[in-house]
Amino acid sequence: MYTYDILDHESFEGKEFYQQKAYFIWHIMIDQQHQGKGLGKLAFHKMIEEIETLPLGDSSYIALFHHQDNLTAKSLYTSFNFLETGIIQDESIMMIKSIGKKND
Repeated sequence: MYTYDILDHESFEGKEFYQQKAYFIWHIMIDQQHQGKGLGKLAFHKMIEEIETLPLGDSSYIALFHHQDNLTAKSLYTSFNFLETGIIQDESIMMIKSIGKKND
């Protein structure tokens, strides 16, 4: 799994996790005063568009976790075709979205 940080591309870029080629979204946060304005959806859309270009190479899926009580996050991720995996870790639910591989 590869991580991709839109704020600091040096921290995690290209590191492999769990020996699987995937992109992992660690966090997406919108300041409380800007919530409810569609900015999270816009930012997430831009993030997904960038990841789907496979900037760090071939990948099978995008993965993320959301807190089990955060129904707003779950709704957002579901609207982008993320599916729950059944994996729960520390009260957070893992979701994934399949993405295509580059054809060389």
